[in-house]
Amino acid sequence: MNSRGKISVCIAAYQGERYIALQLRSILAQLSAGDEVIIVDDGSSDGTCGEISALGDPRLVLMQNTKNQGVLRTFETALSRSTGEIVFLSDQDDLWMPGKVNTVLDAFDHDPSLMLTASDAILIDDIGNKIGDSYYARRGGFRSDLWSNVLICKFLGCTMAFRSALLRSALPFPHATRVHHDIWLGCVNALLKGKTKYISEPLVAYRQHSTNITGRVKFSSYRRFQMRSQLIVQLLSFCARRWRDQAR
Repeated sequence: MNSRGKISVCIAAYQGERYIALQLRSILAQLSAGDEVIIVDDGSSDGTCGEISALGDPRLVLMQNTKNQGVLRTFETALSRSTGEIVFLSDQDDLWMPGKVNTVLDAFDHDPSLMLTASDAILIDDIGNKIGDSYYARRGGFRSDLWSNVLICKFLGCTMAFRSALLRSALPFPHATRVHHDIWLGCVNALLKGKTKYISEPLVAYRQHSTNITGRVKFSSYRRFQMRSQLIVQLLSFCARRWRDQAR
């Protein structure tokens, strides 16, 4: 077990055979023997599961959905099975930069009140060439407050890590189909007044290509309106449940 507590890395996988082994190697190299990587495959028809199994690492926990459930539900399954004290989110096709885990754990070690971290990321293309120095420079910077994220999501899941205590409030995820896992976690943490730290160092190589399952699609204005409307409704429902529970 990691001397700083057990780490869980959660991945939603789908049709990821081209990149997932590279990503897992970049993750496993930074973990200790007692850590875990929980991968939920969302009904892939390619060799994704074979690539994972071929690594033969006991820290890899592979689960397979019997039918495609989408990114939100797949991450929910992975997170609900996590047992670590610090939970990292990961995409299947990026790469973790050397030192990512230690940098994030140092942030949590130095501030016991810290609940969530997010870091910057470089951008790479489908063959690994760098095409950008900073994800957040292109997004106008990082903001962790609630209303900034309701307007424009500033949380990028693959750069996030948090204490497992956050999951006690954030799970289960909303049933609304337009709410994403990363903005939900970030906004719930903001509602709970959890402390967030932004790490300006790029700790992820964020891959841009046509078959990504999260974070790369440009949505229409109407789709963005639907997403924000559902998010607001679900956050109001979350607050109402907490008020009811506290009033009992």
